[in-house]
Amino acid sequence: MFKKLLLAALLMVIGVSVVSAQLTKAQIDQVSRVEFKIKMIGDAVVGVRADGKSNNYGLPSVSSLIRGIHHNVMTPDWNWSATFTAIGCASIYDLCSNGSPVQIWQDPSTPDNIHIAVVYAPLGDGTSFPNRRTKYYFSSDRGTTWTYMTDVPSGTTSDKKSGFPSINGFSDGSALIVNHCIDGAPNTIAHAYKDAFPGTGSFTNLYPSQSNTSTTQNIWPRAISTTNTTLANKFLLVASQNGVDSSMWINNTGYGSTPGTWGSWHYFQGDQAETYAIARGADGRIGMVYKNNDGNNPESYADVWFIESTNNGTSFSTQLKIFDCNFATDSLGPVRGVSIVYAGNVAKVVFETIKQTDAGSFFPGAPAKIRFWSPSLPGSDPNKSIVIADTTLVGWHPYVGVNDVMSTLCRPNIGVSADGNVLFCVFTVPSDYVGGITDTTTFTDMWLTASGNGGSSWKTPVKVNAATPHYDWRYPSVSLWNDNNATTYYCNINVLRGIMPGSYVNGSGNGESAEPYYFVRVAIPKTEVISVRTISTEVPSNFSLSQNYPNPFNPTTNIKFAVNKAGLVSLKVYDLAGKEVSTLVNENMAVGTYEYKFDASSLSSGIYFYTMKANGYSETKKMMLIK
Repeated sequence: MFKKLLLAALLMVIGVSVVSAQLTKAQIDQVSRVEFKIKMIGDAVVGVRADGKSNNYGLPSVSSLIRGIHHNVMTPDWNWSATFTAIGCASIYDLCSNGSPVQIWQDPSTPDNIHIAVVYAPLGDGTSFPNRRTKYYFSSDRGTTWTYMTDVPSGTTSDKKSGFPSINGFSDGSALIVNHCIDGAPNTIAHAYKDAFPGTGSFTNLYPSQSNTSTTQNIWPRAISTTNTTLANKFLLVASQNGVDSSMWINNTGYGSTPGTWGSWHYFQGDQAETYAIARGADGRIGMVYKNNDGNNPESYADVWFIESTNNGTSFSTQLKIFDCNFATDSLGPVRGVSIVYAGNVAKVVFETIKQTDAGSFFPGAPAKIRFWSPSLPGSDPNKSIVIADTTLVGWHPYVGVNDVMSTLCRPNIGVSADGNVLFCVFTVPSDYVGGITDTTTFTDMWLTASGNGGSSWKTPVKVNAATPHYDWRYPSVSLWNDNNATTYYCNINVLRGIMPGSYVNGSGNGESAEPYYFVRVAIPKTEVISVRTISTEVPSNFSLSQNYPNPFNPTTNIKFAVNKAGLVSLKVYDLAGKEVSTLVNENMAVGTYEYKFDASSLSSGIYFYTMKANGYSETKKMMLIK
């Protein structure tokens, strides 16, 4: 009984004691500036327990405390398998990205070709990392084997230091890599590199003109190519400025020689340090999602916005708010992690929501959520999103230790299957294990969830890495496009496997270690994620909608329906108030009998109605969800 009371008392203070209460915006920004000056961040937490006492005080340590925090984790309702392949690179520089990284690209035109760009520095490189480089790896057998191709060229001066790479590719199969690097010390600017041919490593160095007289250069780039190399706009580059809450984009119109030809910089209300993401639709539209800057309105600091271009990045639509952080209620909003992909021409977005203040500080030990947004979600309100992962699904273990601007759930990454039917989201979750010399930093795990209905509902998240031995799996990046065959969907991931928890870059007291990069290929049977299956291709006597089974259910149930005439069929779910909560089917279907497996993990217990409409036919039935 005493132990339970002690644990309860400690839990009451964990939200204000772990990692010295909260990380301020100044501290968060300082972590972003490590390429200029390495500085210990959060050193007050080294050797400090959740109750503020030293580890030798006689009460439970941080490690004992977080191992005592357990929540019921839902049992996954789907099967999957994964292979792990070391790509052949291990780096002491273990801060891969300030946001949700984009470091892997599978070529849709040649699926055998997968490209990876990572940041690297050798052991013994000190704390200023003069030998930090961007390395390019290539696989022509879908990740079974990997070849180191080259160090991507860095800058135009003798100082070749570079980092924070992002990768995409062109319609001709060649890689497009962007990073920032020294270009006239002490200035650092964004660069882009186009490979001559697929997998050759013969890069042309491209960079937009900007003054080298200022220390606030455009860095932390992300890029997306247009649909064809014959278009006037070749690719779009997005960047931000260090220490300044301002982001900007620019078009490249020629990449034949250094420095290339460019348009003009355009500013938008995005925050710094990779808090933005870009993707391209099937028809060439380009979408961008970003956390906005605070400006003069603290209440808008943690909102998420979306803009879209239908002219290859020449101009963008008026910004649309897709998430409104409410500081009057749960105060959840993004700090760094946002990611976007397109399924066909429909944007699909994931982002983290972490407890924070309207001044930009956040609480890494408090519960957090991963949310999904798309214009295809039901309802007319554009400011709509659903929770696809939270601490009830993955358990709650507070992030403690080195300040890498992470929390209990963070840094989500989204990708789509080749046929556009399945979405994948991978994200980072602290484990209940801490380690290293100081024993104060949390090992993190890599979790995955998937959706087979456009994001309306998601599978129960699964931990991809093994529980033991303990490694620090950080900065997972999913390819925007992922191959599939007749029976299996694949999710292709690049991730850093840390031997010691927390980044050495941000002042980990756990010492130097060469952290290897791994390619992870997750295989998911189609039957596990595609919700609609064909029962019969015979022509039924009429349209019909059957009662779901089981009923009541938790969290999945099956809905059988018959299509008498080929055409558009919709199957939607509504709550008691008549509000649409999920679109299960909305597509042209052939005649036959079908069954839909409905996953209601994201819904609350209660009574719901489901309605089928097709060719003038309409029928509604009731079902009950009990969790």
